Amino acid sequence: MKNAILILSFFVSLFFIDYLVFRKFQYELPNESPWNTNHFFNFLYEYKRIQSLPKLKKRIIILGSSIAYFSIQAKDLESELKQKYKLDVEVFFLAYAGNSPLYVYLLLDWLFPLEPDLVVYPVNFIDYRLHRTYVLFPNGKNETVSEDILIQDALTFGEAPQSLWVFPWETWREAGSQMDANTQAKYLMSGLFGFYQTKDLFFQNLTNLYQHRFGRNTSYHLYMGYPIPEGISGMGWTGKKFSFPVTKKIRRSGFWIEVTPFLLKDGPNHLVLRQGNLTQVFPLTKPGWTKVELDPNFSMESLVQAELDRTWFAYEAAGAYLDFHRDPMGVRLEQTFALDRPPSGEQYIRRRVSEDNRYEGMSDKDYRLYFEYRLLEGLEFRPGIGYLVALKNAKLRIREENFTPKFHFQYLQKIADRFRKKEIPFLLINNPENPISLEWYKSSNWYKDHLLFLKSLEGGTVHFVDLHSALPIQGFSDFHHFTYPGMEQMNPIYAKEIGNLFP
Repeated sequence: MKNAILILSFFVSLFFIDYLVFRKFQYELPNESPWNTNHFFNFLYEYKRIQSLPKLKKRIIILGSSIAYFSIQAKDLESELKQKYKLDVEVFFLAYAGNSPLYVYLLLDWLFPLEPDLVVYPVNFIDYRLHRTYVLFPNGKNETVSEDILIQDALTFGEAPQSLWVFPWETWREAGSQMDANTQAKYLMSGLFGFYQTKDLFFQNLTNLYQHRFGRNTSYHLYMGYPIPEGISGMGWTGKKFSFPVTKKIRRSGFWIEVTPFLLKDGPNHLVLRQGNLTQVFPLTKPGWTKVELDPNFSMESLVQAELDRTWFAYEAAGAYLDFHRDPMGVRLEQTFALDRPPSGEQYIRRRVSEDNRYEGMSDKDYRLYFEYRLLEGLEFRPGIGYLVALKNAKLRIREENFTPKFHFQYLQKIADRFRKKEIPFLLINNPENPISLEWYKSSNWYKDHLLFLKSLEGGTVHFVDLHSALPIQGFSDFHHFTYPGMEQMNPIYAKEIGNLFP
């Protein structure tokens, strides 16, 4: 009896500590992961934030993948709806990269308790994962491939870690019969224990918190420091010139910059800092992260103007620095550069970066040349573009096939049916696609029939709008993601479609 009590006490304590630390405490900490990073933690953190908020206004939830949060800025949409349509609403995201219809369907039971007045779901070709058929079966076809194989592939950890990290119980209920015993055991462990489910997500945010307070902030996935007036890349690279304020932290500890070997290709470079009549020169002679200690005479009242002798180009670089673009690059700044306090709660707030400016004012002809160069050339040197090459191949091949509403399309049907049953307004959007990649298959019977299928989902509280040609070529950074200016151009268009759904 005594041993039974001890064993019971152990398990009760284990579950209590697990719940306290991994299912509650970690979401009480500040979230200092930037937008479009740490995808599943950001999603879970945002979900719990929305849960905790009292519903004071009509609530619009933007559902989906990176297509959703690259397309819409919540505050801008709120402002447009209020100014032009007299709609005082709150806009939230339930989105993460790779959130295809199957995974959206699995999270519907999470969504409905949030009491949305409208759910908006923008989708694009990438969301249907049709390219996976050709990756798995080089000679196969989407019209004949087994749905069971596609579902198994879609729920593998490599393709969909969220199935284990975010909704293990929902995945097990939907597809557990297709799992072997070992896989089922993993989902059981993930469902029962928060430490198993979110251990990787949890430690990423702890790492961010530690780095931002005690580290150099030189290892990160996206810049989230002072918005450099001259522009700063998503990965923190300046141009030849940049300016910044003197903060207490900079005055006390200085700051770090990364110098690449390519910046020193023609010999030593110099970083010259100027403020009024005061000038400070830093010789840059070796690659790596270099600490800059600022002259104490620099004032906190105005910006410091920084300038390099020359810049470098990523297309001339090698290794991790190699990339196919023509932006002049300077030095890399630390992640929370020139901020005394690291920002938090930016998980769904997009910042404009220098990459967003590449195509403004560019002619269609020049853009097309840049598009091919930037996104599709040099696969042997840039394996990261492999999925774009696979997507192009899929669009070229699927145009020869007949449209069959399999797999993710069937889950779209299930999603629409759930919203009709719940009597919750649902707006499905065939989102804009880059005119270049759209040309590869737009005139095919497959594309036309797929639009007819999406249109057929309408009825009751379910609405559909086709916006595939609503954005000009310069508004895209790739096949389907918008630049920041592209997102701004689309804002009034989304607002109009949403505004029309409210009485």
